[in-house]
Amino acid sequence: MQKKILLLFFMYQMVACSSATSYQKIENVKPTKQWGVIEAKETAKSMSHSLSVYYKTELKNGFLEWKAIQNSTSEHIDTKLISNEILNQLTKDKVPFVDTSIRADATKEMAFGKTGMVSSDSRLSVGKFKSPSHQIKGEINEVVNYESGNKIQYITVTLFLVSLETNQIVWSEQSNFLKKSKVEGYGF
Repeated sequence: MQKKILLLFFMYQMVACSSATSYQKIENVKPTKQWGVIEAKETAKSMSHSLSVYYKTELKNGFLEWKAIQNSTSEHIDTKLISNEILNQLTKDKVPFVDTSIRADATKEMAFGKTGMVSSDSRLSVGKFKSPSHQIKGEINEVVNYESGNKIQYITVTLFLVSLETNQIVWSEQSNFLKKSKVEGYGF
């Protein structure tokens, strides 16, 4: 009897611990009712390509700084994921960025290096910070309509490149998505 119970216990553990998760190729993902992989990938691809071309042909120098994308939609959209994908591609394309959010930490480390408690071969040098010449900012907006049991959602993702010296918007790009999905329970 104990052997049967023990065998049943181990079989239960094997079934309970087995995973129903699988990986798919991103190219094969189907559209969903919510913001998803398709929208994130298309946005990152088109935005990074357009900005990379603009930087290399028009700006040709200077450092860019990224500001958080603002989500003004009714959906939860991980704007950091989109930002990271775009930044990753731009960095691969050799578009230079600065992260001004770490200046305070770097300044503390430089001051500590001047105390004499840090070896000269690893001490941070003063006066090598780079200032951004342009900021990238963005917005995600939507218009939602309901027609005949369908939700029709027009989503726009817009990025702007702004000159810090002149406050002029020197580049902008937009990705647009028109999604139509059935509204469950419509008409009840």
